[in-house]
Amino acid sequence: MSRLHSFLSAGLPTSPVRGLVEDPKQMLGQDESDRYGIGQGAQGSSGLDAPPSIGFPHRLFVPEHYESGYAYPLLVWLHSDHSSEYEVDHVMQSLSLRNYVAVGLRGNRSSNRSSQVFRWGCSVTDYALNEECIFHAIEEIAGSMSIDTSRIFLGGFGKGAMLAQWVGLRNPEQVAGVIACNGPFPSNKRALALWKQARGLPVLAMQSSDSKRFGVDQMISTMKTAHRAGLNYRLIRFESRSEEPLDPANAQSHRDADPEFEGSLEVEMLRAANRFMMGIVTGTDIPLLSEPEVPEQSSWLQ
Repeated sequence: MSRLHSFLSAGLPTSPVRGLVEDPKQMLGQDESDRYGIGQGAQGSSGLDAPPSIGFPHRLFVPEHYESGYAYPLLVWLHSDHSSEYEVDHVMQSLSLRNYVAVGLRGNRSSNRSSQVFRWGCSVTDYALNEECIFHAIEEIAGSMSIDTSRIFLGGFGKGAMLAQWVGLRNPEQVAGVIACNGPFPSNKRALALWKQARGLPVLAMQSSDSKRFGVDQMISTMKTAHRAGLNYRLIRFESRSEEPLDPANAQSHRDADPEFEGSLEVEMLRAANRFMMGIVTGTDIPLLSEPEVPEQSSWLQ
């Protein structure tokens, strides 16, 4: 398996991506070194002398067979509400184990459900703070690992997807692409402050059929906004195949009663995200929903 590092973050993994890990309680018996940050080492020489010093809670994913001589794309993952930076572990299992360095950042607000899960604040101040933290993390990781700084991707789930879009649209020259899973278009008007420059930013917005926060109405609204502003959005809807709620610790009734249930993060979404990013990295048109799968860490053009 790939290396996984956590820093300033001693909580247990929480809120797994559906279809990847059935229940976070299954991870309670794991080795202490993995619980608190150091997972199984990648095969071969990692080429990583020391992890980056970011300064706030995060989870770092180092790809298998990491080579310091290869400049990797970097994916910054922003978790859903009532989750944590550990969400990136499960995301990368289905997205790719070799193609990217990835970092999961912790939401800046505590959740009211548990002390071990978090959410993203929605105020302008919250968004500005999180924007600053995202680029600080990128700078620190790029300074200590082999990163292609022209291939920085933002991705997120639910509220994290809204934040990823907001930050990407405001910084289109620093971001290669955005992946938004079950996250509506950011309602904050400042998201389109640079709308002309943002027209060149590729955004993949995906929706699972069971999402209440990003339902059909919100998806149509996103399409209209993107069309009016001339944004480069691609929208895909997936039928939900997951049977378990995102947070198994809560009753099924909570999912049914929650008007802002974020829905499923389907494996097919993450496979499409891999194709989307690799198409940008290689400068080729890779179909998002067709086989064959994108190879793992080929000699991509840089």
